[in-house]
Amino acid sequence: MQIKWLIYCRVSSAKQVNEWNWLSSQEKRCRDYANNTLWVEIEKVFNDEWVSWWLFERKSIRELFNYIDDNKSNSYVVIFEDLNRLSRDIQVHSLLKAEFKKRGVELASPNFKFEATPEWDFKENISVVVAQYEKDKNRERVNNRMRARLEQGYWCFRVPAGYKYIEAEWGWKILVKDAEKAKIIKKWFEAYANWKLRTSVEIIEYFNSKWLNIVDIKKKEYSESSSTINNMLRNVLYTWHLELPKWDIPLMKAKHEAIISMETYKQIQKNLKSMSSRTRQIEWNSHRKDISADFPLRWMLFCEESGYMFSWAWSRWRHKPIPYYTYPNKSPMRWKWINRDIFHPEFEKLLEKITPKKEFFPLFKKILKDEIKNRNESKEIIAKNLDKEIISLDKQIDKFIERIWVCDSEWIIKKYESQIAELEKSKNQKIEKKEKVLKNVWTTFKSDLKSFENALQIWKKWDLTNKKELLKNIFPKGIPINNKKEVWTPVLSLVYQAFEVSKVSNSDLVELMGFEPMCWRVNNIHLLL
Repeated sequence: MQIKWLIYCRVSSAKQVNEWNWLSSQEKRCRDYANNTLWVEIEKVFNDEWVSWWLFERKSIRELFNYIDDNKSNSYVVIFEDLNRLSRDIQVHSLLKAEFKKRGVELASPNFKFEATPEWDFKENISVVVAQYEKDKNRERVNNRMRARLEQGYWCFRVPAGYKYIEAEWGWKILVKDAEKAKIIKKWFEAYANWKLRTSVEIIEYFNSKWLNIVDIKKKEYSESSSTINNMLRNVLYTWHLELPKWDIPLMKAKHEAIISMETYKQIQKNLKSMSSRTRQIEWNSHRKDISADFPLRWMLFCEESGYMFSWAWSRWRHKPIPYYTYPNKSPMRWKWINRDIFHPEFEKLLEKITPKKEFFPLFKKILKDEIKNRNESKEIIAKNLDKEIISLDKQIDKFIERIWVCDSEWIIKKYESQIAELEKSKNQKIEKKEKVLKNVWTTFKSDLKSFENALQIWKKWDLTNKKELLKNIFPKGIPINNKKEVWTPVLSLVYQAFEVSKVSNSDLVELMGFEPMCWRVNNIHLLL
């Protein structure tokens, strides 16, 4: 049986590969040991990049074992630079040694002597335990220093988008705003807080149109996923604050600059909570590329039992193509389908049924105008109070400026300047709040009412984009199809619910509790409203 020699190298970070070249240095050390001390030739080298010391399952170590198993006619010796390159965990080290022993593989290292005696086994185990202790102790020291930095208000983990690390005078890296990126992110967040951008899909589209125009941005620097966008929207670092619950670091003031105000952040969290997971899924599906004009309901229909969205398919019968909406694969009725040409006419009847009569809209608009007028009056009162607060803040700022002119102490001047900065910040928040309070919602709501009034015409004659907007306004939570009871129970938007309540209240003064929902059948599926 011929003896063959292999080399195994491991590094635990990308920096050790790209900047420090530890893999090549390990390999050179092992080759020098093989050529100058053992006088042997190396057959193959196995490198594990970015693999931690506590992992047993590793890509290259598995390849090494497979290579040995495929060449059982040879006897192998594996060389590695040091014991800690194999592992720094005594349990993982023992498991790896057992795998080598099972295959009859011997181990060699320029820094350690392997002998099959109790004394050398003890030395080997002690060396691994010491390496494990040093690693754990080093991690504890790093964590303690990072905790201390966090408690001082300095972020020391992965840099969020819109910020960058710079070297401070005292040697630490500190977080500062990246001007162009921060400006775009601020627009994102404020647009989402004001419902100008309603979904992560719209944010990604805005991202592609604005963010990638910056010269130093590369496409690989971001991920086009809704989870990434949601994590950004929930990140409190953008508000001049930081927190880390897993390390028991409470919400506290940070040293870096804010991109958005805390009020904007709170409004974003409120908007995120107000939108259910089902609504987010529908919004995401509405931007799918496989939504075509042939199947405009494909992104709205979903199985109530499984929660998965419907798909579509074309079938042929007597050389005639027949379109179908098909149940999802994970649904109990995955082999069932709904004929589109039967389903769409019945859906049009549904739209016609739920659309109020045209003579009803003037009265409804009048009621809404009166309600909005009442709310605007209360908003004006709030705006006047905010104006008074803004004037008061201006007076305080003027007083501090006057004091600075007559003050000689630099320490007191700095204190005054910090007070002025706080007052300016509070003033800007009041101004933003006033703008939100005075915002007129009637214009956008009026345009939505037009789509409600002409729902059937939009569905029949307009393009796919307008149909999508119509369906979002009418069925914000999608159209679930119940498989067991065969009942279709779509949840209507608040406006349509108001229409239905108004119908009931104007119909012989029937009490709301006694109102029976409308019901009819579509292709053996009961329709309920």
